[in-house]
Amino acid sequence: MNFIIISVGNEILSGDIVNTNATYMAKKLSQRGHRIIRIIVVPDVIEDIAEEVRNASKKAHYLLVTGGSGVTHDDVTAEGVTKALNKKLVLNEEVAKMVREVSSNEEAIRKIASLPEGCEVIENDVGVAPGFVIENVAVMPGVPAEMENTFEKLIKRFGEKDYYEDTLEVEGHEEKILNKLNLVVEEFKDVQIGSYPKSGYVVIKFSGRSGKEVEKAKKRNRINWVNLVGVSPPSLPGELANLISLIYKAYANQVTGRKWFEAPPLSKVLDRVKGFLE
Repeated sequence: MNFIIISVGNEILSGDIVNTNATYMAKKLSQRGHRIIRIIVVPDVIEDIAEEVRNASKKAHYLLVTGGSGVTHDDVTAEGVTKALNKKLVLNEEVAKMVREVSSNEEAIRKIASLPEGCEVIENDVGVAPGFVIENVAVMPGVPAEMENTFEKLIKRFGEKDYYEDTLEVEGHEEKILNKLNLVVEEFKDVQIGSYPKSGYVVIKFSGRSGKEVEKAKKRNRINWVNLVGVSPPSLPGELANLISLIYKAYANQVTGRKWFEAPPLSKVLDRVKGFLE
């Protein structure tokens, strides 16, 4: 399936918060063999939300929207989605009943429970505002824990296809491997190949629906790299400094559960340390 993700929020556009919701969903869907064709960020404006939802819902099998589901004046995602799909915004009695169990504020209850007529409600186990599905549009809260809770209920209905992924780390800079990498890209058209420069090395990612093809592409690229001429191995102090930096970054990512730094998983970094010491 093809997916488009829309993240709603002025705070994302202003750089006040990182769009971790889109990253989370994109990774989960990609690992199940689905394709993310676009990620869009829109402000908390009904007309802007409606325009993007209207356009995106015609281009993807499913449109995933996060944010703007609370009780404040700028939580207008439900209104935007309702307008985009030419529906009526009505008080969902099922949701109103759930919200009344935790709040007596009728204004807040009406705000949260006003949803597109005929939508399917997705219960939020860790918050108040639920998710909902209308046609091919799924809307989830913007708070990461709440988004993840509702998204995990939704993802099961999307199915799963074969998906394989592997990476290869090579020392040096992208321009050193460009020509050889392009040859592999041309040869393995069913494998998605991406290169991501880091400090002193490049991560090459291989992904696709055939594990055999992914492995062949990785092996071919490794051979090409070994055969490159004029690329010197990193100096001992330089490699040691790089490893220390990677350990710090990978550890910070792991203990916090967030991608604060660009670094391989801690287990892979420790494997590199082991190889360095040997």
